[in-house]
Amino acid sequence: MSPSENDLLVLREELASWPAEASSDAHGVQAPAEQDLFAPAAHSAALDPASTIVQGSRGTGKSFWAGVLGDDALREAAAKAYPRLGLERLRVQFGYTGLPGPEGIDKEKLDDCIPSGATVDEARTFWWATLLRAIERANGKPSRSIKEYYREAANVEGREDIITGFARKLTVRGETLLVVYDALDTLASSWSRRRVLTLALLEFVWAMRAWRAIRPKLFLRPDQLEDEALKFVELPKLRTGAVRLSWSGADLYALLFARLSVGPAEPAFKRLLKSLGLPWASHDQILSRRWLLAYDEESQKELMAALAGPYMAPGPNGHKKGYTYDWPLKHLGDAFDEVTPRSFLNLAIGAARYGPPPTDRVITPEGIRHGLRAASQMRVDQLRDEFLWIKGVLAPLAGLLLPREEEEVFDVWRKAGTVEMAVVDAKRKGYLPPFPEKTIASERELYVALERIGVMFRRVDDRLDMPDLFRVAARLLKKGGTAPL
Repeated sequence: MSPSENDLLVLREELASWPAEASSDAHGVQAPAEQDLFAPAAHSAALDPASTIVQGSRGTGKSFWAGVLGDDALREAAAKAYPRLGLERLRVQFGYTGLPGPEGIDKEKLDDCIPSGATVDEARTFWWATLLRAIERANGKPSRSIKEYYREAANVEGREDIITGFARKLTVRGETLLVVYDALDTLASSWSRRRVLTLALLEFVWAMRAWRAIRPKLFLRPDQLEDEALKFVELPKLRTGAVRLSWSGADLYALLFARLSVGPAEPAFKRLLKSLGLPWASHDQILSRRWLLAYDEESQKELMAALAGPYMAPGPNGHKKGYTYDWPLKHLGDAFDEVTPRSFLNLAIGAARYGPPPTDRVITPEGIRHGLRAASQMRVDQLRDEFLWIKGVLAPLAGLLLPREEEEVFDVWRKAGTVEMAVVDAKRKGYLPPFPEKTIASERELYVALERIGVMFRRVDDRLDMPDLFRVAARLLKKGGTAPL
C-alpha cells in the first residue's frame, strides 16, 4: 500500500511550518517544551547528577538539557528515558543562565557584583554566592540581591555551615540539590576576565566535592573548557571527566521522526508508517527508546527513502550522487565532524519549503540541497551572535576555491587588512576578539581561531578547507560541492 498524496502533503506542510530559527534557553520564553523532548541513549551521562561538566558546541542541546533539568515536569518526563539516574530525587536550582529575571543570574548582575580587574579569589566568592542563593531558593525562600549572598559567601566558616547544614537535610531525605550553570560563554567580553571567571568557577566546582548531596552541573562550550591559558592543578581531571554532547546519525533521524509523530501530522505519519510496515509508538515509548525508528538505521533509511526518494539523483546511476539518508549527515558536519540537531532540522525544514510539492514524496533531492543552504545560513548567522568577529573574517574569503594552500588564504586576509580590522572592531565595540591577550595577532592565529571553533580545518596534504556547513553561506567555492547562496 502506497501512502496517499494528501498524507505526503500534510507531512510536508507540517515540516515546513516548524520554526527554523528555534533555539532554547534554560528558562523563560524559549524554555524547552515536553513535545520537543527526545532522549538519545548517549545523553544519559549529560543528565547524570554525577557528571559535573557537560560540553557541547552551539546547537547540540546544552541549554535544552539545562532547561529540562530545571523544570519539574520535564525532569519527570526525562526520568522515563533515563530511569537509572534518579532524576525524580533531584531538587534543581539555577546558578547562572545568562538571562535576567528571578530564575538565573546574568552578566549584568555578575558585573555589578564583581568589579573589573577582580582576582580569582574575588570571582570564586561570587560562585559560592550563587550556591548560597540556590540553597535559599531550594528552601522556599525568595531570592535576595546577589550582593547580599556575596557578602555572606566571603565568610568562609559561615558559608560552610550553611552548606553543610542543608546537605545534611538532603541526605536524610535521600535527595540531591543540583545547581545548574548554563550560557557560560556570556560571562565576559574580554579574554582576561573570562579566564578569571572560568578559572574561579572550575576551582569552586572542584571544592564542591566536599558535599555529596549538593552537585554543581556546568554546561560549557569546548573552546572555553580547553582554553590553554587556564592554569589549575586539578583542571586535567575536570577535563577528563567532562561529558561531550554528541549526536549520531541515527539519533538525528530519530529526533526528526519523533517530532513528526506528534502534532497535527500525527495521523498522516502513522498511516505512512503502516504503509511501509514500520511500527508506530507512543510518546512514552519514544522517550524510553522502545521504538525501532529510534535506533535501527535500516528502518530509518527505508522511511527516509519514502520521504525523499532513495538517491540524490534520478535514474539508474542516481546512487552515484549519494543516498538521501547519508547526504545530510556528510554535509552538515563541522570541522570536528559533529552534526547538531539544530542544523539537521533546519536542513529538513528548508527542504520542505523548497519548490512545488512533489506528488510521490515529501521532499526532493534538490530541496535537500537547498536545505543545506538554509542550514548553512542559519549556522553562520548564529556564529555571528556567538563570535562577533566572524563576519569580517569570512567576508574577504568569498569566491575563494577550496581547498587552498595556507599562504593563499593568508594572503587574502593580508590584502584585506582583516587581522587589523578584527582587532580594532573588537576593541571599539567591546566584544571578545579572536586573539587572546598576549597573542601576536596574525593571519596564522586567525586560522587557529577558526580551527578552534570548527569552522576551518587542515587536510592531510596540509591545505586549508572549510566544511560545507559554513562554506556555503560564506560564499566560498568547492569543485563538485553545493553552490553558495
